[in-house]
Amino acid sequence: MKRFAFFVLLTGCGGGAVAKAPPPFRPKAVEQPAPPPTAGDTSPTDCQPMSTKDQLPALTYGERSIPEADRLAVDGLKELQAAETPGVEKVERERLITGAVATLVQALLADPYNVDATYNLAAAYARIGRSQCSINLLERLFQMRTHESKRTAVEGKLDRLLGRNRKQLDPDFDDMRGDPRFRTLIKEMCAGTDDPGCVYGK
Repeated sequence: MKRFAFFVLLTGCGGGAVAKAPPPFRPKAVEQPAPPPTAGDTSPTDCQPMSTKDQLPALTYGERSIPEADRLAVDGLKELQAAETPGVEKVERERLITGAVATLVQALLADPYNVDATYNLAAAYARIGRSQCSINLLERLFQMRTHESKRTAVEGKLDRLLGRNRKQLDPDFDDMRGDPRFRTLIKEMCAGTDDPGCVYGK
């Protein structure tokens, strides 16, 4: 199936400078991504839950294109922000979001461990109703929290997602906050924290 087929998932990290790296979330490339679903579209375009059968070979540190991934992550975020501009017509907004998704997928192909691309792609999927795709990416983000080199960046994203430290909840995920799958993941993220502002399902 070619429609957003780039959501395949996890594998272990081999070699490189980071010890015990998490499995990379390295989606497969797609030549021509399908447009995002319209309101009320119930076609089966969402991702499957993460599965070990979808594993891809790990990338070593030397195989990653970290500067390219950083650049693409910034470009994808700009496209998402442009889609939020007041007055943007629906067709243009969908075009911008589709472009952002494609750009962020390319960022993760370059570096599966890019925190910004992972979080922003999850947000883009949430905005077009692909809840399972978004949840898969958020699970990946949560796994990266165990890396010393990624922890600070991941915690910043989780602060926004969970409303911790008096941060505003990310509105990109508003439509998902009643989803039982999302609530289960957020409860897991909040487990073990003493922060009373750790919000889930609100």
